[in-house]
Amino acid sequence: MSSKIESVSGRKTAQEHVKTLGYRFVARLGEGTFSKVYLTEYTSPNAVGVEKLACKLIDTAVCSAKFRRKFLPRELAVLLRVRHPHIIRIQAIVKCHSKIFIFMRYAELGDLLTFILAHGAIGESQSRIWGRQVGLALQYLHESGIAHRDLKCENILITTNFNVKLSDFGFARHVMRSHEVELSSTYCGSFDYASPEILKGTPYNPKASDMWAYGVLLYVMLNKSMPFKGRTKAVYELQLARKWQFRSRVRSKLSHQVKSLVTNLLEPNPIIRYTIDETLINDWFMDVPKLRALNPDEFVCLAEARSVTRACSSDVLHVQSKLRQSGSDVITTIKQVEQRDAPQFKSNLSLKTSTILLLQDDSTVNDAPPDDEERPEPADEPDDPQQQPSPDDTRSL
Repeated sequence: MSSKIESVSGRKTAQEHVKTLGYRFVARLGEGTFSKVYLTEYTSPNAVGVEKLACKLIDTAVCSAKFRRKFLPRELAVLLRVRHPHIIRIQAIVKCHSKIFIFMRYAELGDLLTFILAHGAIGESQSRIWGRQVGLALQYLHESGIAHRDLKCENILITTNFNVKLSDFGFARHVMRSHEVELSSTYCGSFDYASPEILKGTPYNPKASDMWAYGVLLYVMLNKSMPFKGRTKAVYELQLARKWQFRSRVRSKLSHQVKSLVTNLLEPNPIIRYTIDETLINDWFMDVPKLRALNPDEFVCLAEARSVTRACSSDVLHVQSKLRQSGSDVITTIKQVEQRDAPQFKSNLSLKTSTILLLQDDSTVNDAPPDDEERPEPADEPDDPQQQPSPDDTRSL
């Protein structure tokens, strides 16, 4: 009699093949558009004990052609290279049949959005520490010629030692060409964190848009709310008019430095919006002596990003060649981390993504993106009633 985990024909499933590498699937944690997420346990041949991991499982047989051809190779190519103490590290990437398994260390404390919804707005002192850690991760990416393009609270994960790490590189891509930033024309990411240039629907500098999203991230941490609400056209107009404010319950408690920093990040003109380097030398960070210097790991990673030229095109070609390998019992390893590095891994991933509506598409401007997740409550309304969205022009946060 064949095993219950084998198909009727006797062919083992991809999950069963991957189990031979030491991975055991424990429970499903959630799912996204083209992926499912599992809690797994990993037993190394040379280690004592079991390690909890998260596994993002992508089935290329059910993915859209565009995702399979464009986004998936980019994501995997980025994951081959990134290495930073404040970025989620990957333990292994494995392909079997039509499925891609991305194994990551499991973050027991979950994502930042869940934490904020459970505990409320984060105090300025802790926001400064977490904001700097995310900023250093973003600096590393930008110096490496990579834009994240989906920075949001759901993609910031909290480790057991109360540090944060940046995760989910599904929309990340290399954006440097001949020492110049290559403009993006793919309008991806989350609506709540989308910059004005993305909502407008014109080619945009993805690094500058990352910085807008970083500003929204800081705002959410400090306020437990989004700085803007409404549908695409209303939000775009509020962004351009700088019609946002800190909530009344925290406004008097926040320092002038952090208010100034968020204002310069939520700058509608991407040319004068703060860069990540300008952000990290802001007084809000520099006024705390222990945050002025990089630790050894942060220093080494940043130095590597600034000195090493990455052959991103060759990485994508390498991934594409791996993805083309097939066979009934073939397990293809795309990335495997050395065991001596394993203790450094801490990981999880985001499953929440909302749709961005472009202003140039008149058919979608009047329809809010689907959003049935629990979100932070909206910010206080602007003082000018003429700038307030009408009741039928708001979206649930």
